[in-house]
Amino acid sequence: MGDFGFLLGLGLLIVTLGTLDTAGITAAAEGGLLSPGLATAAALLLFLGATGKSAQIPLYTWLPDAMEGPTPVSALIHAATMVTAGVYMVARLHALFTLSGTALTVVAVVGVLTAVYAATMGLVQNDIKRVLAYSTISQIGYMFVGLGVGAFSAGVFHLMTHAFFKSLLFLAAGSVIHALSGEQDMRKMGGLRRRLPRTYPVFLIGALAIAGVPGLSGFFSKDEILTAAFASKQYFVWALGLVGAALTAFYMFRLIFLTFFGAERLDPDVGRHLHESPRVMTLPLQVLAFLAVAGGYIGLPHVLGGGAWFGKFLSTSTGAHEIEISGGTELLLMFVSAAIGIAGILAAYFVYAKKAGAPAARFAERFRTLTKIVSHKYYVDDFYSHVIVGGVKKLGLALGWFDAHVVDGVVNGAAVLVRRLSKISIGFDQEVVDGAVNGIGSVSRLISQGLRGLQTGFVYNYALSIVIGIVIIISLVVTIL
Repeated sequence: MGDFGFLLGLGLLIVTLGTLDTAGITAAAEGGLLSPGLATAAALLLFLGATGKSAQIPLYTWLPDAMEGPTPVSALIHAATMVTAGVYMVARLHALFTLSGTALTVVAVVGVLTAVYAATMGLVQNDIKRVLAYSTISQIGYMFVGLGVGAFSAGVFHLMTHAFFKSLLFLAAGSVIHALSGEQDMRKMGGLRRRLPRTYPVFLIGALAIAGVPGLSGFFSKDEILTAAFASKQYFVWALGLVGAALTAFYMFRLIFLTFFGAERLDPDVGRHLHESPRVMTLPLQVLAFLAVAGGYIGLPHVLGGGAWFGKFLSTSTGAHEIEISGGTELLLMFVSAAIGIAGILAAYFVYAKKAGAPAARFAERFRTLTKIVSHKYYVDDFYSHVIVGGVKKLGLALGWFDAHVVDGVVNGAAVLVRRLSKISIGFDQEVVDGAVNGIGSVSRLISQGLRGLQTGFVYNYALSIVIGIVIIISLVVTIL
């Protein structure tokens, strides 16, 4: 679905501009060679491809299933490189998208809705990798929010910091799974911070970074996106972004508390073989943990004494973007963002560490229907399976039945009719046409045989005929006169 839209967008650019080179598209957009209508159509079609590639609403369902692959694959391809290709594409074509306010609004709204929507599903997942999978969908939504509000460098900045802390989280989850002999259900974990002394601290750093705790890389990039949304007066997007940030902090520390805190809930066989991962697995985690902490400082904003160097570095590729907002307001927005994240962490601590999950159980019991809907991922997968895929299968079966019973029946009936008409035609040809021809031939033979008797070859017969003819003629003349 996404590729189909993307190909249509490419076709539109080829027909309109004759090129797919990003420099050529940028020059054409900046030179006024594209009308706003064409720019909107091309941008939206290309963005449809981005929603499929980067797992945004409504083409996101493939990514959680892709997490079933090996953890290093999830860390590299599904968290840092492949799924962010849509973000990269939109950022590189910033000139095209800037021509269309409609396209930018669609990008921002889809991004923020995906960020919140995926975060709600992360609240109820029990598979440790699936929590991170929905977190990836949500964080890519934030990247699209940055692009949609015109802060293209901020979206790419979050792409970079997300690569650090999300790869860290996936590989740390892989370390936990390795230590537990393949167990991925967080309900069968608990109390692992003492048993996994090297994995726990780096996992905690990754969780703090994605939660947007000040000082870590995720805080700087996510805050720049939210600040840009507020500065562009898209307050609805900004408010939903804060909601998504709170949910992110909550479900990530739900993961931390269920996995590393509380009583051990390990299966006996798993508990006997529990061990910390070897250095070859934990050393990359420590490198990524350092980047998850320090990676955001290359985008340190002016208000905190930095130079926003990352945005300046990208300005030739994504365009310059200055946030027109006072320093005091920017600091206040930072404080609100940080407070929201810390509040989510404290809420998770209260529910899953202090109360051992009892409030969550009571909530699930009281709001059983809502919990069931969210646990079943809003039944979107079921809708796709039964309505879209199942509908296509049923249509195929119906067409097969129609072909077997109707089309084949018509074809066979036509064949029978043709055969019967053929027999009738053959009979008509044999009895009528051939009979007429043969009859004419027989009459001709009879006539010729009769006339042949007059040709005797004797002169006296011919003389007699002449005399008889003269007599007949004279008789006729005399009679008439």
